Order: sequence, then C-alpha cells, then structure tokens
Amino acid sequence: MAAAPQHQAKGSPAMSTRSIPSAEFAIVCGSANWGLRFPDDLDEPGVTVVARDLEFDTPWGSSGDWKVLEIDGSKTVDGRSRSVLTVFSHGWPLDRIDHEANRRVFWLLQEAGVRKVIACSTAGSLNRAILERDFVIASDMLELTQTQYSLLPNRFRYDCSGKQLVCPHCAAVMERTAKAFWPADSRVFGPRAQLVAAHAWGPRLTSPAEVTAYRTLGADFINHSLAPEATLAREIGACFVNCAFITAAFQNYFAPPEVNVLGEGVLSDMKFTASRIALHAIAAFERDSGCLCANLRSLQPDSHAERR
Repeated sequence: MAAAPQHQAKGSPAMSTRSIPSAEFAIVCGSANWGLRFPDDLDEPGVTVVARDLEFDTPWGSSGDWKVLEIDGSKTVDGRSRSVLTVFSHGWPLDRIDHEANRRVFWLLQEAGVRKVIACSTAGSLNRAILERDFVIASDMLELTQTQYSLLPNRFRYDCSGKQLVCPHCAAVMERTAKAFWPADSRVFGPRAQLVAAHAWGPRLTSPAEVTAYRTLGADFINHSLAPEATLAREIGACFVNCAFITAAFQNYFAPPEVNVLGEGVLSDMKFTASRIALHAIAAFERDSGCLCANLRSLQPDSHAERR
C-alpha cells in the first residue's frame, strides 16, 4: 500500500493493512445508479467484478462499499484491459449525513493512482430550457463554499486552477457515448452548451428562492455532489467529467407543495441507461489524452511559506 501522505493529521487512525488496488480509472456512483447493483445488474459483456465490499481506512476514517472492475481489452479504446475502481453513492455512509465522505473517496483515488474520474448523479434543472430526462454534462461549476473538505496539505503548497474543472477530452467522449445510448425523445447537452453546475450540500432539496438565486448567478442545474468532486479531482491532478440526468424540472420547484419536485419514474426509467453510458465512456477514455488537467495543480514556490 502507498505510504500515508505527509499531511496526515497527528493522531489520525492507522492505515488498514488491506492494499489499495492500483487503477487509472474510477467511477464514483451516485443517485444516477440508485436501485441497481452496479455493474452486475447491467450484465455488460466484458465487464467483470474482480473484488467487492471493500473497505479502506483513510486519515479521516473508513470508506466502504468499494469494488474493483476489470474491463476486457476487446471493449477498450486501446485494446488493453483496464482496472476501474467504483464506490457506492459518492462514498456516503448509510447511517448518517457526512459531507466529509468526498474527501475520503478522493484520497483513496489519489493513493490508487487514478487519472480519469466519472461522477454519476441526478440533478435539478435551474434553466427552463433544460427538461426532465435530459442528459447534462457540465462545463463549469458554481460552488460558493469552495469545498470545505480539501485534500491539499496546506495553503502554501499548491495552486489549483478553476479554469478547467471538467476535462474537455472526457466530456467529448461522454457526449458521444451518451448520444449513442440516451433515448431519442430526450436530449443530450454536451460541452458546446456550456452548462454550469451549482452545488448545495443537501440533503434537503432546493427551495424556490434558492433556485431563483442560483439561476441569477448563472447556474443551469444543481445537485449535492458534483462540484466538490470536481474540485477534489483537480486537487489530485485527475481528469473529471460527470454522467448526470435531470430528475427535477425547473417548474416543479415552483409548483404547489403537493407536487413532487422529483419527476415520477425518471430514475427508474433512466438509471440503467446512464449506468451503461458510464461504463462505455470509461472504456473509451484515452489513457493519455493530451489535456492540461494534471498541470492545473501547480506547486507554489517554497519561499511563500519559508519567508515569514
């Protein structure tokens, strides 16, 4: 197992003796996959679950519900088999609300050597033109908290640019893959749409006043996971893209209280397709796409901390 990072807090729990598997690719499952056993229930040819029910210790506690998948070389863009780490629903514990879970997940992805990350989720529309059942790929993030649970060792070690939180190569692959699978009577919004994803920690759904505020700020859709995961991916130098679809229509936020904000049957109708898109996209990513993502985390000069 990789050595504990230098920024591990004094008195933090000892690392597990279980080895963290090496992998270049990861799928962070979320509400887009709820109600199915991923990837087993997809019965996707060439995809094998190598290990399941894994749990690892991190400097901030344990993280469970991990699996290791193997995608056969006959299904990948480079003809080589690839290992993929997956975790259930953003790494959220089942027994409590714990917003720090994202940090534990991405610390483990960093230790595993992951370079490409897909985050699966559902979302609520903040834009009248984006409809229930539309597939949405973010181009930018609106996260006013700036991720409370950072992985960076301190304020003086790294700069992390916010200019490109979503990898353009991965987004292009995601769009092509989604258009091949998504139902023809719904739409796929890719990078050219320049959609902005807003963040709220949840678990409460967004209020009408918040919808109006976020829309005024320029956001097109919102959920509880995507923006902090994009920031943490930048902090570990990995490429990032989302795999998401709309379950809450814009007008539903303003409807009478008896109207459910979440559209009826949307998740059950779309979860298998979205999950299949994630698997096919992760198999289609180039190992070296020539993007700038890894370079957008840069070392600061030692003098910033030493000359004081």
